[in-house]
Amino acid sequence: MKALLVDGLNLVRRIHAAVPKRNENVDHHSTNNPVETESTHNAADIDGMVRSSIGSLQRALKRHTPSHCLVVFEHSGKNWRHRLFPDYKKKRPPVPSDLQALISRFDHALQNIGITSFSLIGYEADDVIATMASKISKHQGQVTILSTDRNYCQLLDDHIQVYDHFGQRFLDAKMIHDRFQIFPHQLPDLLALAGDGGLSIPGIQSVGKRTAAKLLNDHGTLENVLEASENIPGKLGSKLYSGKEDALLAQRLFTLKQDIELGINLNQIRYVPTI
Repeated sequence: MKALLVDGLNLVRRIHAAVPKRNENVDHHSTNNPVETESTHNAADIDGMVRSSIGSLQRALKRHTPSHCLVVFEHSGKNWRHRLFPDYKKKRPPVPSDLQALISRFDHALQNIGITSFSLIGYEADDVIATMASKISKHQGQVTILSTDRNYCQLLDDHIQVYDHFGQRFLDAKMIHDRFQIFPHQLPDLLALAGDGGLSIPGIQSVGKRTAAKLLNDHGTLENVLEASENIPGKLGSKLYSGKEDALLAQRLFTLKQDIELGINLNQIRYVPTI
């Protein structure tokens, strides 16, 4: 079998961002230049973005010719990462109302082309996709994850690949090594050391990706780095030693779950092209 697993928000967000916003509320009483107080997309824009999103997915279906396809969306509300780390994504602004409308319309439109969509309360889309990909891989099926998110690359193996549909390229082991000087399976360890400001996960103070990569090249795993911290000279060793618990927590946050009870089976995501 060949499965195409689509990060739904990743797909529509890119298309949403590419369409210029309309300035609908303007303060015309300003004595200087008018002040824009809100930018959004109107109904016609959203209609166009839905068509573009469906067209983009259909091109992916034609390219990858899957026997199974699933589009996964984020479930609203807190998830298990927030329970472990309340500051998770605390700086992320809420999803704009027009993007929410696009997601809803796109989700509904998927039915017309025979595609199943899915979300799971308490989990992010990447955990759902990782679990489904792992399940298919264990049964010797081939999986293509459609996303620009490099964090999926921690899943890469002989049966799982990640494809950047917009860049028209595979995010493979060579790309990860060229970019970060590590192997794909080391991504959670790298991020646990370096942190990710966009997710509000700090990592180890003053440790960037370059230093994190060197540490992993020298010691192999995050656990080995932390174990060796007492023998690493200077401030770096001290910060690694004092930040052990934070780094191990961050590692859990960056590691995609692969063992969720999804409540959905492969027959439900079989793709039969509509006429």
